[in-house]
Amino acid sequence: MNSQDGNIKAVRHFYEFGGFRLDLEQRLLSHEGETVALPPKVFETLVLLIEHKGRVVRKEDMMKTLWPDRYVEESNLTQNIFMLRKMLGGDPGKAQYIETIPKRGYRFIGTVKETQEEVDQTEEEALPVPVEEPEPEAPQEKSTRPEETRNSIAVLPMVNETGDPALEYLTDGITDSLIKLLSKLPQVHVIARSLVFRYKGKEENALKIGRELTADTVLVSRAVAFGSVLIIRAELVEVSTGWQLWGEQYKTQLSDILQLEDEVSRNIAAKLHLKMTEEEKKRLCKHDTENAEAYQAFLMGRNYRNKRTGEGYAKAIECFEHAIKLDPGYALAYSALADSYVSFDFYGILPPWETSPKAKTAAINALLIDDTLAEAHTSLACVKMMYERDWSNAEREFKRAIELDPDFAHAHNWYSHFLMALGRIEESFIESEIALKLDPLDDSINQYLGWHHIHARQFERAIAQLEKTLEENPNFFLARVTLGMAYEQKGEVAKAIEEFKKAYELEGNAIVLGFLGHAYARAGNREEARKILQELEELAKRIYVPPFSIALIYTSLGESTEAFEWFEKAYAAQNEWLNWLKVAPEVDSLRADPRFAALIERLNL
Repeated sequence: MNSQDGNIKAVRHFYEFGGFRLDLEQRLLSHEGETVALPPKVFETLVLLIEHKGRVVRKEDMMKTLWPDRYVEESNLTQNIFMLRKMLGGDPGKAQYIETIPKRGYRFIGTVKETQEEVDQTEEEALPVPVEEPEPEAPQEKSTRPEETRNSIAVLPMVNETGDPALEYLTDGITDSLIKLLSKLPQVHVIARSLVFRYKGKEENALKIGRELTADTVLVSRAVAFGSVLIIRAELVEVSTGWQLWGEQYKTQLSDILQLEDEVSRNIAAKLHLKMTEEEKKRLCKHDTENAEAYQAFLMGRNYRNKRTGEGYAKAIECFEHAIKLDPGYALAYSALADSYVSFDFYGILPPWETSPKAKTAAINALLIDDTLAEAHTSLACVKMMYERDWSNAEREFKRAIELDPDFAHAHNWYSHFLMALGRIEESFIESEIALKLDPLDDSINQYLGWHHIHARQFERAIAQLEKTLEENPNFFLARVTLGMAYEQKGEVAKAIEEFKKAYELEGNAIVLGFLGHAYARAGNREEARKILQELEELAKRIYVPPFSIALIYTSLGESTEAFEWFEKAYAAQNEWLNWLKVAPEVDSLRADPRFAALIERLNL
């Protein structure tokens, strides 16, 4: 119906919840009158959930509806949900509006009011707006249309065009640093490292990757090195159109990498038209070190640490120590060194009485240099949890780390371990879920979630989680060990033994032998269990063997006196595996023994 002034009367439909208003026709979300920018697929996810408010929407149905014309992985949906929760505010660990239904899907639980309004609009405004945006296969020349603020960016792994594997640490390190730098930008969501790095080495169209990651923009870069000279080509591309928003080629010395990263991040901030305070600008250009050689050593150490092998951690420790030698004021290198010592201990190679003082000193030095560094507070929390069993101060440090950087996935991940050790299982899973949403494909976060399912006696979930982790990284030692633990507790001992053997091929150490001996005894093969036991006891006379490994085998053999003797040695040696004794199913046969309760009390559990 036309109005008297020639405009057309139209009915607009709205959903209102909390202080939010969802305009279906204009495809806009606003909060108390202010527009909340949402990428198209994230907006569609919200509409889908609200239209089914109060009901569970299955994940597979959501994916078919949102991406009807192509296959996408579940992580795309997870990323949409995470972004929605972040945009809607509230505690990301609590279901204020969107509830996760494990293994099924999601449900919108907010109170929704559906309204309609009759508004005037011109004939042009009344024309239907196409929902589907063009998807060109290749980037076009620079856009001539007005630019808008984008709120999500995927920093794709920098391509090492030299083909020299020795340069990978540098290209991966620059990518990591740009992800961290851009995460400091206001109003910008940076896609998690683990999600973008799964495309490393794959010749896939950048726009296709951007759509799969539900990113508004992608940063594409390539590097070639000639001696100490590095040539980098970078471009920022809008995913919906393929327009190049910015592009540049840099020819720089390796000693100027830090300045190059600053320039790239400033250019991106300018092209996204971000309004930054002076403090935010300073934070964007704040360097952890001004020493380029120390920075390169740090990048190399981080590259080794990301391999998550015993050898990798050993080399990472050397690199971080070298970085600190070059720059004694390098707080982040001290923190990384502490973390490497802590993680290295899970491989049972060095005795904790050697590594724990070094880890603690490194963590404290990091905080003395910069007490606003979330990584440093996490490092100290891990030291207090792993070695000192100072649970109250460990929790304080974890909470401080999360307060300083709520998006630091590994602070949530380690805090989940802390909570599980204390038997605070529901809280542990909340932190695990937050960590996973922040970095969905991180090997370590996924592996530890499987480990937590074991402690919660959810063995089928543990197996599913760990098999998924190993699909991404079949050579991840700790995931193999943990999968073996899950199979054993589920009663599939033959499969457990097979997994422990695979783990031993990857990392031949005493930790996996302890679990293998435990599984043999449980399978009734006491002879094999005793062979491993004798081997470990002889080995323990010459080198460090985690006493926990030997105690495990005695436990499975039903020889409790010997088991407690070795648990006592594990306690004296600060053996970190002992810290989860309160919830570990491997020792359930000992729980009725008064000595077990006494040990739990001495562990401050």
